[in-house]
Amino acid sequence: MDHTLNRLSGKLQRMAEKNLSPRAYRSACLSLLGGAVPHDGACFTGVDGDTGLSTGSVTDSVVEAIHPRLFDYEYRGEDYNRYDDLAASPLPAAGLVLASDGQPERSARYRDILSPAGFGDELRAVLTARGRRCGHLSLLRRPDRPPFTEDEVRLVAALLPQMAAYLRQAAFSGENEPENAAGQPLPLPHESGVFVLSDRLRLLAASASAEGWLAVLRGAEQIEPDVMPRPVRAVCTRALSPSPQDGSAADPAARVCVPVPGGRYVGIRASRMETADGDTQIAVTVERARPADILPVLAETFGLTEREREVVDRVVQGLSGKEAALALHMSEYTLQDHLKSVFRKTGTKSRRELVWQLYSRFN
Repeated sequence: MDHTLNRLSGKLQRMAEKNLSPRAYRSACLSLLGGAVPHDGACFTGVDGDTGLSTGSVTDSVVEAIHPRLFDYEYRGEDYNRYDDLAASPLPAAGLVLASDGQPERSARYRDILSPAGFGDELRAVLTARGRRCGHLSLLRRPDRPPFTEDEVRLVAALLPQMAAYLRQAAFSGENEPENAAGQPLPLPHESGVFVLSDRLRLLAASASAEGWLAVLRGAEQIEPDVMPRPVRAVCTRALSPSPQDGSAADPAARVCVPVPGGRYVGIRASRMETADGDTQIAVTVERARPADILPVLAETFGLTEREREVVDRVVQGLSGKEAALALHMSEYTLQDHLKSVFRKTGTKSRRELVWQLYSRFN
């Protein structure tokens, strides 16, 4: 295993030196893994570090056909190897057959989705960088192949930190594939887009700018015009999911910040609504990401501490040093020490440059 690990790690390093976009890098990783951990289907998803929701996926046609149902099972019920559970595990990768003691039929996801789609086992993994999630990986095998082995699970787990480190840096680099035939990103609409979906994610109504936003998101994922973008499906499924605390709709977590071609970020939010007839609908808002949306990305990328993040948040709000120190219950000297650390980590020299790095650069 050590020889294989070293060989794959070297190839990942050479891939990183090509400065691939996040999407291209995820595709290359799946191709690389295919040689060492053979599989018949795969999905590699970017993840919002704050909410754990999808920011876009690389899949094949077989997995794409079952992707919407996998979303539903992930956010609405207990099962083996849920991504939330793997993220908290010492070993953030697991095989379904291994986890179920050779009885994958004990998994509802297996019985209802994977087996009918022609799969016999699934290897799942969670990528984290600086303690925060940045990706979900799923490899699938047909029943006529042997299940994933412990060595294969550990091999994938050993490669996760290297892949995660690149994806976290690349997510903030502003590099991405072009979206149109002219080789340029589609322009972001000036107005926020608002649309309403049924509880089965069928489009019911949309504002004039909504289709433009959907086109941008579809272009970022390179999916067909009739496919609902995965980040939209993710926030909607989360909005429909009951909160584990009180059973209410989990609206506060139904949001995601998505990188799109051109080095920009899009904020997506979903809210559950009930009609007068008792039907459930979802209101979705898509807009240019706000500073509060982009701040977690900045904090993750540059390794800002929680206190430094709070200082940056007050700076973005336009508070003076005295006002920010008062709000954070610290002295102005301590505030300046935190700011100096932020400047050093982000490569900036002033508050104005920091705000540009955080927000103006992406809008």
